[in-house]
Amino acid sequence: MLALSTSRLDLVPFTAEGIEALLAGDEPRLRQVTGFSFPAPLRPPPLLEDVLPLVQGRLRAEPASLGWWTWLTVDRAAGRVTGAIGFGGPPDADGAVMIGYATYPGADRRGYATEATRALIDWALAQPGVTRVCASIPPDNVAARRVAEKVGMRVAGTVWEEEIDDVLLYEIGRR
Repeated sequence: MLALSTSRLDLVPFTAEGIEALLAGDEPRLRQVTGFSFPAPLRPPPLLEDVLPLVQGRLRAEPASLGWWTWLTVDRAAGRVTGAIGFGGPPDADGAVMIGYATYPGADRRGYATEATRALIDWALAQPGVTRVCASIPPDNVAARRVAEKVGMRVAGTVWEEEIDDVLLYEIGRR
């Protein structure tokens, strides 16, 4: 099975079956499917409530695209999910993928997002057809900007996103 490890974390793609259990609030099934515990109350990581049903549908339609969607970040020592990280799908025609990350309350400010982002960027840039990893971050999201900068991403410009307005476009390419 596809998985990545860092010094403290395991990163594991979130399967359609796992997403289904999380969205249904079925904690025993979620633990059985993933092998991990989740923070209480059981809910999707921040900002993923609307995204996970779409990811689940894409994974059911294209199971081979598993690594290009949501990954769970798991504190290895505790066996507990700290958040999620992932891409908005496989690379586009220009070789770019969009990355995003979210940390559960209580797991923030511990470097988990930075550690996981670095690992997933390295994985993505090693995949055929990927030339750069991008992140769109609102200017006022200081924590997300700090993570992007710590992993070597730099501002490449701005893009307009519906419901947010202009956001900063961070990117990093093959080294």
